[in-house]
Amino acid sequence: MTEEYGHISDGFFMENTEKPFYRFFAVEYFATGEGVSYWLKICRNYESYDGVDREMERFKEFLGHSHYYPGIEELTEEQFLEKYAKLIPDHTRMMIHRRDQPIFTWETHIHFNYS
Repeated sequence: MTEEYGHISDGFFMENTEKPFYRFFAVEYFATGEGVSYWLKICRNYESYDGVDREMERFKEFLGHSHYYPGIEELTEEQFLEKYAKLIPDHTRMMIHRRDQPIFTWETHIHFNYS
C-alpha cells in the first residue's frame, strides 16, 4: 500500500491525513427576476476505484439540470464553511467536525425569491 492511500497500523487502515476527510460542493445561481438559489453538498472523500467521480455525478443529479453544471465549485472545508456559514445548520456543522461517520452526506437546496 502506498502513502497516497494511507498505511496499515495494528491491523487497521489509517487514512492519509493529507487527504481531506470531506468534499464540499456548491452552486450559487442568480437570475434577474428569479432570486438566488444555493445547492450545497458535503460528503466523504472516498477514492474512486474506476476513475468515475461518483460524488460529483450524484451532485449533478441533485442539481437536476445541466444548465447549473458550469457553476459547480468544489471548495476546501475552510472556504465552504466561511462562504456558506449562515446556510449550514448547527447539527451539520457538528457532524463535519466529528469525522466519525462513514457515510455522512448532507445536501440542501435553498432558494430566495426577490420578486
